Amino acid sequence: MAQAATTPAPAGPHIDAAQAKQLIGVLNDDAKRKQFVTTLSNLTAAQTSTAQKASLPDQVLTNLSSFGSRTMIQLRVLHQNALNFREIIPWVQHVWQDKSTQSQISCVLLRVALMIVGSFVLIQVMRLLLKLPRNKLDELAKDHDRLQFHREADKLRAASAANAKAEKAEAEAEDDSSEDQKTSTDAAQPDFEDQLRRQGALSRLLISLHRFPYTFGNAVLDGLIILMFPLTALLIQSLDPAPTDETLQSVWSIAWISGIGLGIWTILIRALLAPKQPWLRLTVLQDNVAKFLYYSFLHLATVLAWGYTALIVLHHCTLPPDVSLSLEKLLVLVVHAMVAVMILRARGMIKHVCDRVATRSPRLAPFMRVIARCWWVVALFFDVALWLVWAANIQGGYDVILRIFVRTCVALVLMRVLSILAYGGLSRIVHALTDSTLTHETQNRILRYYPVAQRLLAVVIAVLTALSLAVAWGAPIYSVFGEHTLGGQLFSSIITIIIALVVGVVAWEVVNVAIENQIRRLGQKDSVEQQNRMARLRTLQPMFRILLLVVLVIVIGLTVLSQLGINTGPLLASASIFGVALGFGSQKLVQDFISGIFLLMENALTVGDSVTLNGTYGVIEKLSLRSVHIRANDGSMNIFSFSSLGQVTNYNRDFSRAMIIVEVGYDVDTDVAVQALLDIAQDMRKDPNFSSDIIDDFQLWGVSALNDFSVTVRGTFPTTTSGRWPVEWEFYRRVKKTFEERGITIPFPTRTINLQDVAEAGTSRAVPSRPHAPTQGGNNAS
Repeated sequence: MAQAATTPAPAGPHIDAAQAKQLIGVLNDDAKRKQFVTTLSNLTAAQTSTAQKASLPDQVLTNLSSFGSRTMIQLRVLHQNALNFREIIPWVQHVWQDKSTQSQISCVLLRVALMIVGSFVLIQVMRLLLKLPRNKLDELAKDHDRLQFHREADKLRAASAANAKAEKAEAEAEDDSSEDQKTSTDAAQPDFEDQLRRQGALSRLLISLHRFPYTFGNAVLDGLIILMFPLTALLIQSLDPAPTDETLQSVWSIAWISGIGLGIWTILIRALLAPKQPWLRLTVLQDNVAKFLYYSFLHLATVLAWGYTALIVLHHCTLPPDVSLSLEKLLVLVVHAMVAVMILRARGMIKHVCDRVATRSPRLAPFMRVIARCWWVVALFFDVALWLVWAANIQGGYDVILRIFVRTCVALVLMRVLSILAYGGLSRIVHALTDSTLTHETQNRILRYYPVAQRLLAVVIAVLTALSLAVAWGAPIYSVFGEHTLGGQLFSSIITIIIALVVGVVAWEVVNVAIENQIRRLGQKDSVEQQNRMARLRTLQPMFRILLLVVLVIVIGLTVLSQLGINTGPLLASASIFGVALGFGSQKLVQDFISGIFLLMENALTVGDSVTLNGTYGVIEKLSLRSVHIRANDGSMNIFSFSSLGQVTNYNRDFSRAMIIVEVGYDVDTDVAVQALLDIAQDMRKDPNFSSDIIDDFQLWGVSALNDFSVTVRGTFPTTTSGRWPVEWEFYRRVKKTFEERGITIPFPTRTINLQDVAEAGTSRAVPSRPHAPTQGGNNAS
């Protein structure tokens, strides 16, 4: 750059005459020169090694500084070219003080004003003169276009009717034709439709060609109107008493650029588009599209033509060249901004065209969808980039734009293919898992993570897209994410953390699914043993989940901390010391926990069991990590720690026995009493209310004891764990009624008191001087 060339070089170290003489002596001596060269080589190698070993922040700062310097240079150039208005104030002061310059500017502006006003007046006069022929030509064009339209429409309807008639004839012939003929007819149907569509397009093209004579005549009339600009310039030149080169060039620039040039452009786009006169339109476009294109191109040409003409006039008014150059940059910027607005407004129209092409050609549908979404981004990029390269005078800027565009397209295409493969693979994996033999609950667990996996994949693809675009745009990616850099280490740490989290989630879900599937399989079996195993597994499930969660949190937490650069050694040492201290302080808690684990693994206790713990009978309602909660018969809640359980009596294991203990008097025949018990047992086996609770016949043990006043007969009734007490209570109820019916006495304790002995003992101890106490007694006491 010219600016860079004029920048003074940085001042180097100052060398005096003595040092210069010493350096000359060293260079003249071969040995000293060789030693000096070796020293310089070692110094260069050391500096290179130091630069290579520089830390990543230093490298990043260096790259950012270099990029910022280049950017500032280009912005400075852009500012000097596009916003260099520093000479306006001196120019205004010069014009204010210099009479000759004022006179020159006044002459130029006066001729320009006369040129504009005169041209406008002559144009209006010419339009009035040509109004009648223009209207006549317009009417003829409209009638001819209507007639031609009806002719082409009749031809199209005739072709359509012929096509329908041919189809009907072929359909009738299909009844007598073979299958091959039917196939050929079906194959010919799309050809008929394509031919009809092409015939309609040909008809529209013929209608447009028939409009050409009238459009050409209208263009000739418009050409007569725009000739008023050079005619006015010629009149001014002829009648000017003191013409100068500046005034003539200003006047003729308006005539040729804003008059002839803009006029010819307007005539051309009016002939092709004609937004208000479709009967004069040479292109086959819809009215809204023609109107949009016509006014967009007309406004662009108007701004460019009159703006450039104004720059020429200002140049002849002695405007400084730098200011003229800045105004030229701004003028082109305004034109590019108008083009950007035009691009944004045309998105809907282009999308409509792409949808029509995709409908007609299904093979092109994906390509058309991509164009409909991305074309305006590419157009805006080129619109802005072209102005920046031109305005900032970037050497080789157009080649850079082309390379960046090609690389960006390649990067986006590759990332699009990668995203399609990634999302498709994820979807296939999920569908394969959901369509497999997994249970419904397992499939729901997998589907619960599907949105999370999609979001994570979207983030990964977005990061990769940003990196690929950065590489395509020439960013120093390797210096940030290369080997032995902080960026590379950070990227590796993030990947490791994500993998650890994924492995932890997978392990958590696999263990939970395995436990749930095992519980479900056990629940599908009717055996008592399998049901007990299921209950035991359900009891242990919360403990397993807590232990697994603690292990996963510790392992993943340590992994994350180590990847973040935190030294986990002191943490582990501190945790060990804390664990030892906690172990000494919570021996009872650990003992409760370990005892509970073994009791539950041995299937000693389960929620819902009827148990006796430490002499307390009740039903287990809750099992925690260190205690068991029992609801007693009186409704009280009793909580026992596992380590305090000295004896555990469980009444809900495998089976139970209803213990039958009956006492009869000595005057009763024991065989009669036994027969009564056997009859009661047989009746209960037949009773539907108790038959399901009794699992075997009554087992008579016989006479087990001869008491003081009774004989004990024992037996057992094998029952289910839940039927012991109902069977036992019902059996005793029936024993009472049966013994009453059969006259079998059930003795109760008696004591015999001899009243005569009591009276004699009282008489021998009587005192005459005192009254005797009344004697108390009774026949029997129980």
